Amino acid sequence: MKSGARLTIGLLLVASAALAQPQPTVSMADEPHHALLLSNDQVRVYAVSIPPHTSLPLIQHEHNFLVITLRECEIASWAEGNAGVITYRYERDDIRFFFGGPARALRNDTSAEYRNLTVEFLNPKVTTLGFQPESGHWEYGSSALSPPRDSQGKFTDVMKLGEAIVKDVQLLPDDEYPEPEKPLVELLIPLTDIDLKSTDQRIRKDAEELLWISPGRKSKWINNAGEPARLVVIEFQPSAEN
Repeated sequence: MKSGARLTIGLLLVASAALAQPQPTVSMADEPHHALLLSNDQVRVYAVSIPPHTSLPLIQHEHNFLVITLRECEIASWAEGNAGVITYRYERDDIRFFFGGPARALRNDTSAEYRNLTVEFLNPKVTTLGFQPESGHWEYGSSALSPPRDSQGKFTDVMKLGEAIVKDVQLLPDDEYPEPEKPLVELLIPLTDIDLKSTDQRIRKDAEELLWISPGRKSKWINNAGEPARLVVIEFQPSAEN
């Protein structure tokens, strides 16, 4: 065997052994690449930014969480105690649900910054596991929202997560987003700059500028901008404190 091949195999074995060794874990709150944007009794929302060629430590996820990828990217990931590293490719505005549990590490092997918004659900009943009347069994639902069939058109795609609902919404100019049928708490996550108006309110937000909306919204929103408005709306049942 040539010396170069032996060296390559040796490095791979060392890397695999290093990954297999116990590694310290940190919480999202203590990991410096996670910036806390919002915290209340329902969620903690973090802006995640990983510079090029940077690895994060194992991050402990005590709760289920949603990841909204903000730009097209590739990211490597592995779970605690697992030597296998998998590289995932995500499109911009990919929306994906993950279960808490084993700590996970992330590594950006590319030359571009990786960015996402991570929504940590503090209610364990926010989950894809639910009873399916058709089958009569408890089953897992979809953990990702499919890309829109027409990225230039109006759409609303829905992911049901037990006691929360995630909606991926795009409104064309003058399009309407309806008021809730019953009192709900809403987390509004703009993926583009937005200008929404209603009979009693006007919402102007930059992309990724969050808005927590208390129960009681009774007016529809209308896209008052001259461009499409892309946003994620997460609906929660109001807590006893609201």
